[in-house]
Amino acid sequence: MRNGCRAWLLRKTLLARPDFAAMVKQLKLPEYQDLTSKESKENNKLVASIVQLCPHLERLEGHYPVYKVGVKDNIQTALLSRDFLKEHIWTIGSEGPMQLAQSESFANGHIRWTKLETLVLQGGPGNKAGSMSHLTFAGLFERLPSLKKLFVARFHDYEFDNNTLLAIPDQIEYLRLEELPGVTDAGVSEYVDRVSVCRRIRSLSLIELELLSTLLISKIFSRLTHLEKFTLVQTCSPQLPPQSSANKAKPTFASASLQLLHWDVLIPGPANVLLARSIHSSAFPALKAVRAPSDHHGIIQAVCKPLEQIALPFDKFEARLLRAQQRQREDKYFYPETRYSRSLPQARINAQDRIEAARESTFMRIVVTEGAAKKEGLSVDLKAFMGDWKSKVQYELLPDLWGSEFAVLTVSGLLNARVSTEWRPGDGVEMCSGRWNATTFASGRGIKWWGHTERTPGMRDMELAMLF
Repeated sequence: MRNGCRAWLLRKTLLARPDFAAMVKQLKLPEYQDLTSKESKENNKLVASIVQLCPHLERLEGHYPVYKVGVKDNIQTALLSRDFLKEHIWTIGSEGPMQLAQSESFANGHIRWTKLETLVLQGGPGNKAGSMSHLTFAGLFERLPSLKKLFVARFHDYEFDNNTLLAIPDQIEYLRLEELPGVTDAGVSEYVDRVSVCRRIRSLSLIELELLSTLLISKIFSRLTHLEKFTLVQTCSPQLPPQSSANKAKPTFASASLQLLHWDVLIPGPANVLLARSIHSSAFPALKAVRAPSDHHGIIQAVCKPLEQIALPFDKFEARLLRAQQRQREDKYFYPETRYSRSLPQARINAQDRIEAARESTFMRIVVTEGAAKKEGLSVDLKAFMGDWKSKVQYELLPDLWGSEFAVLTVSGLLNARVSTEWRPGDGVEMCSGRWNATTFASGRGIKWWGHTERTPGMRDMELAMLF
């Protein structure tokens, strides 16, 4: 066969040694490219047969087929039969809404996933009609008693709304909501009011939900008493209600447990100022680091620990490349009408410019004197710095995934990150394709009989937990 030699050998070994198969908890199988329709079906059957041979399988990496209503997929069927599976990614196709029987069948298919801890649910690409509904989500959640990490993204307002948010299980500790137009301020406010949520949520990510009120952000911090990480990404700044006014003496945001904060409000507004005041007022005693790619004016940087260097060697080149690209296309993370960008290279350059500008002024001059006379030449100027030297909060502008242009790791970014942490493209390391075996005694079998899909010297262990 053209591809999959290693997978066939693995299947043969597992068939011959069931004791080995019982010890397999994680499978990494390559996703072959440029396969015909027939080859793709054969490959799926091969992967499904390997999965069925591993009764204690917890993770499968490399194959993430799209769930299509009414279409049977061998890999998905095999995974649904694994009692010990701990993580999974569902990408739901857009073939129109499920019928009641189809919805019940989808939910009931998860009845054996009693040990599943991490689940990613995302709608398919594009803005087509969705397949899910509130009942489908609710039925699915009821059948996952061990679920602790939940990622929900890209569903229409009639698929996932405030009522669906309230159907999320009480045992969830890590929650990420992304691009859900049906979730509003009222729904988030009601969700964080639940006693079980207040005591359990340790990480909360709200991405492109476009929250309107700073009071809701304040409520999230005050209600979630065990919150350790908070991520906010949206275009417009949350506003103070008209009847409210910011009290400079009292911080708007406060959390005794928060340790990591990702704050990315693209268009500057009052929320950035209120956050800076809160950090400066020591309203986050446990906060270790804040990452603010859209801190365009350095308001948040000014209240964090001073840095000597934050820009990376290739930032200027990457920033120039971004500016060239944005002239040719409208990027999701770049809005020409506002001239603001979420690009980390550009954010690091701007932060470094503020550091350099601060050094041009003098913070303190030390003059050595003897008696009433000043000794000539014995004076030292201490340059100023950008930041607050009393602060313990680190100002960071590094991505979740090394080398990424944007800060927050996406599902596609995680799945595409197959190379090892030591290997970088262009560093002279040749990937293995089986060529070392080309001149062996069996070389008469045919042209490139030894070949296989290229793979790097080591594969990075990319867990779904990195998304939270």
